[in-house]
Amino acid sequence: MTANSPSSDAESASSTIDPDAQARRANDGEPSTRFQSDLTIDQDAVDGLLTTEELAAEFDQNRDDGKLYAEYRRLAAEHAALRRVATLVARGVEPLEVFGAVADEMRRCVPADTAGLWRFETDREITIVAAAADPEALTRWRVGTRTPVDGDTIATLVQRTGRPARIDSYDNVAGPIAARVRAVAVRAAVGVPIIVDGRMWGLAAVGSLQPGPMPADTEVRIGRFAELISTAVVAGYRDDQKRQLLAEGSQRANLIDSLLEGRAFDEWSLREVAGSLRLPINGPFVVVAAHPPTVGTEPLREIESKLRSLDIFSAWRLLPDVQVGIVHVKSDHKLDKVVALMSRTTTAQVGVSAAFGDLRDTPQALHVARLMLRGPTDSSTSSVAVFDGSILATAAVSAPQVMVQTVGAALDGFGDLPDGERETLFETFRVWQDTDASAHGAAEVLICHPNTVRHRLRRIEKRTGRSLSRPRDVAELCLAFEVHRRLM
Repeated sequence: MTANSPSSDAESASSTIDPDAQARRANDGEPSTRFQSDLTIDQDAVDGLLTTEELAAEFDQNRDDGKLYAEYRRLAAEHAALRRVATLVARGVEPLEVFGAVADEMRRCVPADTAGLWRFETDREITIVAAAADPEALTRWRVGTRTPVDGDTIATLVQRTGRPARIDSYDNVAGPIAARVRAVAVRAAVGVPIIVDGRMWGLAAVGSLQPGPMPADTEVRIGRFAELISTAVVAGYRDDQKRQLLAEGSQRANLIDSLLEGRAFDEWSLREVAGSLRLPINGPFVVVAAHPPTVGTEPLREIESKLRSLDIFSAWRLLPDVQVGIVHVKSDHKLDKVVALMSRTTTAQVGVSAAFGDLRDTPQALHVARLMLRGPTDSSTSSVAVFDGSILATAAVSAPQVMVQTVGAALDGFGDLPDGERETLFETFRVWQDTDASAHGAAEVLICHPNTVRHRLRRIEKRTGRSLSRPRDVAELCLAFEVHRRLM
C-alpha cells in the first residue's frame, strides 16, 4: 500500500479515513463501526517495547528506592496502555476509534495536558484526526480541521526531517499552526512521525500548558504509540481495499447480468455499462458459454486476464450452471485466437455464439452459445463449438422446442435402426449436402464407392417419405438434419 507523504503518492493511505466523516463522528459522539482486519498484533513485540518485568525484578532487590518504584509504576502503566491499544488494533477496531484511544493513552501516560494525531495532506496541510484535551481546548481545534503547514512548527520539522521534534516555547513561533497551539494555551510540545510502509503519514504530538521544556524521554514514549498507529492505518487501508474490491465485484456482476438478461438500455446507459466493464461500445462481440465440470468451478480459469494479454477485452460471469463471457473480437483472426486459447485451456464443453454488433443483442447470443453446448464440437481435438451463423443453423436454433418436436416426427422413420447405422446415414446426407449434392464428391470424403452414397440416399428418401429431386423436400431434410445435429 501507499501512505501519506508530502508527495502525491501518499494520498491512498490517507484516504482510508475521511476527515469530514471523522469530524462529524468525533464531534457528534457517534459510535464507530468495526471492521474485520486480517492484521494481528505481535504481543511479544509489544512486550519488547517496555522492560517492566526486568525493572520489577530490579525493584524487588531495591524495595526502599522510591525513585525506582515510581519508574516501575510509570512503565507498568505505559505497558498496560500499549496493550490496550494493541488489543484494539488486533480486534479490527476501526482506525478512527484507535486514533482516539491513542490520544487518550498518550495524554495519560506521558503525562501531558494535550495529545493529538495529525495526518499530512498532499496540499501542504495537516488534518487533526484525534485529540485528547480539556473540553474547551477541543472546541478550539476540532477533529477534522485542516491547517496549512507553515512556519517552524513541529509539523514542518517532522515533515522535513522525518524525525522527532520539539518546541520548548511557542511565544515567538509564527504561522497558523502556532497560532492554534497558543489558542489552546499550549506552551511546549513534542511530536514524532507516524511512518506507514516507509512513508510519512502524519505525526503524533503531546503538549504542556506549563512553561519550560517537556521531559527528555517524551519522544521515545510517544514513539511507541506511533508504531501502533502505523499498524492501525495499514489495517484500515487493507480492509478498505477489501470492501472496495467486493463492492466493485458485486457491481461488475450486476452489470454483466443486466446485459445477459437484456435489461432495457438507452444509448447513454449502454455506454456507461460498457465503460464500467471495460468493453468497447461497438462490436463485433461473441458470447462464450462453458460448462463447469462441477458446480461452482470455473472451466475457463483466469480467462479474462489471459485474453487481455492477447489485447482482447472481455467480461465474465460464473452462473450456477455455466461460465459466461462477453468477448470483443475485432476480426476473425481475434476469434480464432479466442477459440485456440480456450481449446488449450479446458477440456470442458464450450459454446460460442455468432458475432453480433450491439451489446443489447447479448441475450440472444447467450441463447445460441448455450445451445452450442449441446451439439458437436468443431473438431475431434477441440471441445469448443462455434456457431457459424448460417441461415440454416439460425433457423435450427431460433425456436428449439418447436424445431425438436417437428423434426422428431420427420425422423421417426430411423427409430428402429441401430445408432451406428443411423448416424452413418445422417453423416452421408450432411457430406452429400456439403459437396454440392455430388455423389462422387461425397464418396471421396467418406472413402466409399459413389453407388454406396446413392444407396444410402435412397434409404433416407424411403424412411422420410421425401424425394431428393424436389427442392422443397431437400430443404426440409437439410433443416431436419441440422436440428438433429445441433439440438438432438
